[in-house]
Amino acid sequence: MNAFKRKALMSAVAAGLGVVGTAAHAVYQDPNGQGQALIYPYYTVQAHSNGNAYNTYVSVVNTTTWTKVVKVRFREGKASKEVLDFNLYLSPNDVWTGAVVPASSSDTAPGRLITSDVSCTNPAIPAAGVDFRNYLYSGSNDDGLGTGLERTREGYLEMIEMARFDATINPGNLAVHLSTTGLPRACSSLQGATVTLANQLPPNGGLNGTGTLINVNNGADAGYNAVALAALASVPMYQDVGDDTPNFASPQIDPNSIVISGNKAYRSDWTFREDAVSSTIMHSNVINEFVLDTGTKSNTDWVMTFPTKHHYVLGPENTDVFPPFTNGLDPTDGACEPITFTSFNREERGAASTPGDFSPRPPGAPASALCWESTVMSIRNGQAHMPTGLISGVLGSRNVTPVNVNTAWENGWANLRFTGVNALTPVGLDSLATSNTVTLTPLATVTGAQEYTGLPVVGFMVRTFNNGTLTCAEGKCQGTYGSAFEHKYQQVITP
Repeated sequence: MNAFKRKALMSAVAAGLGVVGTAAHAVYQDPNGQGQALIYPYYTVQAHSNGNAYNTYVSVVNTTTWTKVVKVRFREGKASKEVLDFNLYLSPNDVWTGAVVPASSSDTAPGRLITSDVSCTNPAIPAAGVDFRNYLYSGSNDDGLGTGLERTREGYLEMIEMARFDATINPGNLAVHLSTTGLPRACSSLQGATVTLANQLPPNGGLNGTGTLINVNNGADAGYNAVALAALASVPMYQDVGDDTPNFASPQIDPNSIVISGNKAYRSDWTFREDAVSSTIMHSNVINEFVLDTGTKSNTDWVMTFPTKHHYVLGPENTDVFPPFTNGLDPTDGACEPITFTSFNREERGAASTPGDFSPRPPGAPASALCWESTVMSIRNGQAHMPTGLISGVLGSRNVTPVNVNTAWENGWANLRFTGVNALTPVGLDSLATSNTVTLTPLATVTGAQEYTGLPVVGFMVRTFNNGTLTCAEGKCQGTYGSAFEHKYQQVITP
């Protein structure tokens, strides 16, 4: 988009905001990767089919001159149950890094967070790390999807800025790293079950982050950028450790959103806060490539994460489920959302995957569906180097949907479409009648409800190549290469 069109579009958005006379604060997905909240679509410590386990490295950067307190929350991949959270204090221009590793060599061991970073956290992270927990899906919280700690081995991560502070006065100065020691001034004053923080200011964004999926033993490594949500809240929303707030449905979240699609800007008003967040990542179709080359023994996985799904799917199958999601939680199958999947090879030949192409699948589950909050699609063509069971070919995911493409196709691209009843017209996700649709050319503003179809999804494709020509002394070299590429999307918003 050239500078003139960009300036005209921003002016149009401003005009649209002025029509209803509301504040201009509205959540949006920042195209520059800076925000108040970050969504990391996937973490894993699962073992690949060759027995080598993944580690996941995460980073978050504070690009501002303010001290910030950030809620860091890991959610397991089946139903988004919290498995670990803590409060992180970022001093000005600070970077925090951590790694999720297997707690032991057992496939049933939990994930474990370790870090050598000295930035203040509440509670303090022990030198040996801290294991992920199953408290919110076991005992009285049992949801029928399994209570074992192995469920914590894959999922996704969210970080939400709760407040900012002047870095020169208490408590903001307590997290500032001293030039003499390189350590924060007084982390202990920021730790405890109850922490009173004076001088809280509204969050102002400027956070960015990355995730790295690395399999040290086989030499595979792939990285991605966290999805950044800006203008999430205009008031402080600090919470002590010990509960699942703030989250994307908290009352402090702005009930308005801005989405730019095509030559239109949609300034949408919502009753529920989670709808505002969901609208910024609503997509009708997901598009990406696949590589399954026999010569390089290549595999391809697509990560598909629905970071707000748990706010809509609250109960058993077809009860306590709200649009845009269609199916409730079944203890055996999960909450399955139907899809179609059309693949093309590099010579433009295309074919739609039929229900029989999705195999194997959980008993009773729809043939073509994504059933978990964070699902990994394992794309296969039936060749000898392809996986055949319920473990994905690249990431070793157990929250997997296998899909078979034409056996003669070693590479190409695919188009996934969400087809659940509530994901399509005339249901979708409907904004309030006070919303505005601003058209750039010709410039015009229409006030009225909007309908977003599809589902709120984020993710990426990850692929591997194996160099079979290397000569390795005593097996001490790796010839596996990995890359990750964010999905491309289609949006359907009316009018």
